[in-house]
Amino acid sequence: MRRPAQLPSRVRRARRYPPHRGLKPTHPTRASDQQYCGPICVLHSIRKEFTIHGHDSTLTSANPQESLRDKAFALMNRDDFDLTQADLDVLSNLYDRELEPDNWLPEGQRYRERAYQCFDLEVAGLSWTPIAEPAPYRQSMAVNRVAGGIERRFAVIPVDHPATAIAARVAMSVARVLLGADVLDTERHPRCLVDVHYIRITAPGKPCPEGMHRDGLLAGSAHLLRRNNITGDISELYDNVDSENPLHSGRLTDPMDSFVFHDSRVRHFTRDIERENPTAPGFRDALLIGFRTQ
Repeated sequence: MRRPAQLPSRVRRARRYPPHRGLKPTHPTRASDQQYCGPICVLHSIRKEFTIHGHDSTLTSANPQESLRDKAFALMNRDDFDLTQADLDVLSNLYDRELEPDNWLPEGQRYRERAYQCFDLEVAGLSWTPIAEPAPYRQSMAVNRVAGGIERRFAVIPVDHPATAIAARVAMSVARVLLGADVLDTERHPRCLVDVHYIRITAPGKPCPEGMHRDGLLAGSAHLLRRNNITGDISELYDNVDSENPLHSGRLTDPMDSFVFHDSRVRHFTRDIERENPTAPGFRDALLIGFRTQ
């Protein structure tokens, strides 16, 4: 697999954005650096139903922590995240203007664009430090047969970008669910790294080119931002032992429809997408978050 060319200068050079309270460019090893502490996000008990292969599902994760603990996954929606329409607009603008081609796909495949951020998380206080210059992202061949064993670098979203505080709030909501389900633990995991992947798949394309897989994480989450003129994209979660019968199969349809998963207990997959109208562009924007040990 070939290495990508150097990122364009508009990605490499520092960009300045209006400052956001509590978020500053820092390095996670400096204890004196200021950290970001996101707001407490209340998980609502009233849930919307998800569509599973054309019919309504009664699986609604009324208690995400309990669902994650018992079933190894939980469904969430926009009510669970402290986001406004203005926040969603900031993210949409990022996807439209600031993603770069993913050059780590197999030769000739150009359907994925992406950008990346990484945070250092102090679990006890849920204190977040955005990392200005994250290390290359690496997965093992055991969990990623397409790009495993490679140190990958992506276009990095600067820490002073307006999206940084938004991504931190989404990750904060997920972290509270993980703590409530004992997936994260202050003694076992006093600190961890939190990866945020901004990914657009253009139709026809593969949200999961590696097939059904684990990510090699403590836990992860997938959040839909937009889907435009596409079919397919059914997401499936399987028990690590039983790969025949899905624990859940459904489509994320509305902004911030999401699922959270305990990575060591489940594998996941999202089906390929095609254009619904073949004469018009089609794409799927998703925010993927991963929690891993340092």
